[in-house]
Amino acid sequence: MPEIKNVLVTAYIKPENQKKLEQALAPANVTFCVPYGPGAKEKITQAAKGKDVCILNGDLDDSILASEELKWVHCCRAGVEKSTKPEVFERGIILTSSSGRSAPALAEHALMFMLSLTYDLPMLTRAQKEHKWAVSREYSEKTGMYRKTVGVIGLGKTGSEVARLVKSFDMKVLAWDRRRKEAQNVDQVYGAENGDNLNELLAQCDYVVLSLELNDQTFHIIDAAQLAAMKKTAFLVNMGRGGLVNEPAMIEALKNGGIAGAGLDTFETEPLPSESPLWNLPNVIITPHITPQLPDKEERMLDYVYQNIKAYRENGTFVNRVTLRNMLTPQK
Repeated sequence: MPEIKNVLVTAYIKPENQKKLEQALAPANVTFCVPYGPGAKEKITQAAKGKDVCILNGDLDDSILASEELKWVHCCRAGVEKSTKPEVFERGIILTSSSGRSAPALAEHALMFMLSLTYDLPMLTRAQKEHKWAVSREYSEKTGMYRKTVGVIGLGKTGSEVARLVKSFDMKVLAWDRRRKEAQNVDQVYGAENGDNLNELLAQCDYVVLSLELNDQTFHIIDAAQLAAMKKTAFLVNMGRGGLVNEPAMIEALKNGGIAGAGLDTFETEPLPSESPLWNLPNVIITPHITPQLPDKEERMLDYVYQNIKAYRENGTFVNRVTLRNMLTPQK
């Protein structure tokens, strides 16, 4: 049975959860370092020395990799594209994440975008500010989400939650995933590895929700050709990563009526630069890459850690293990 000896934890967790985590790791020596505040980075760099396991609040960096004893790193977050460094795989270090910890909230966030775009909340907000009764034939002829079609691009935990929620609107759900498979609340799954055509899916959708990880295969999965394949009345929602979309191509489509609008929580450059045209587009809703927390977010996050502690000690199957397939090559 592999032994866990020295552990560094930089995840900011409540004292009662620190105690539970120490018990789960026992008899290992556990060091907690708060990831924020004066001198935090230097303290973490020093504490990382000699550690064989690190449970991190954020991304894996060189200060953690400096430990020659390092065997396993768990990032207590969803997207870990910045942690997929070649050295991790060259050294055989196990890399896992807490992907899925906020899936229900992220799905709600996507639904908020869909409803807000459907009912043109930006226009209504402007009208309210101007004390204007926003009655027009154009607005009265809008249609709701009921029985429309949504394309869920990435059928992981968040994508599956999106599918579950939109079924309450009696919507048709198409999904794009690595392979074709049967999936609850989904009418049809298209598989990338089955040679299916993404544009064929996009052409059917009134809403396209991006909920997949960013890696070499998914970088700019929505490019000019995919935007051109979408309906001019369709809305794009990005709950994944900014790099999933060719941002200049999307801006062009939003300006020229290629698509009806977009709800964006992630961007290629974050924070979104003040000079970005996206700020001023009337058919765009922007949120700053943050979602309201679930009441038990911390416990959900740590549940993945506990499962993987067991997998580590018993040579079992890790949850959310990151492999070369998940790697993102730095873009020039």
